[in-house]
Amino acid sequence: MKRGSTAVQTLVVDVLSGFHVNNDHPRDEFLIPLTLKWDGGPIKATGFHFPKPEEIQVGADHLLVFTGKFDVKTDFAVDANAPVGSTTITGKLRYQACSNQMCFRPASLEIKLPVTVE
Repeated sequence: MKRGSTAVQTLVVDVLSGFHVNNDHPRDEFLIPLTLKWDGGPIKATGFHFPKPEEIQVGADHLLVFTGKFDVKTDFAVDANAPVGSTTITGKLRYQACSNQMCFRPASLEIKLPVTVE
């Protein structure tokens, strides 16, 4: 990545067969959305792009979810004064995995993205 530039990074998420995660904007305020957050620094996340969710019915509820393998894209901007060299950006993917019978506790995965600033 060059100083003062922008870039898009793709994170591939793979949900185990038989499970789903809520999309990034679930209809019910009590559902845990899928979120991706990056720590601050000279390289900043400026936007996120989630795929179109699928609608499933669980009991009487119609849920917007992600299943299988899908991409979450992040727009990044590199500060014009960012130090040159290799670094690692860290972030967290927060989710709640569910089957059609039950949901697990919300969890987070730490994400590490190696970056070279030129």
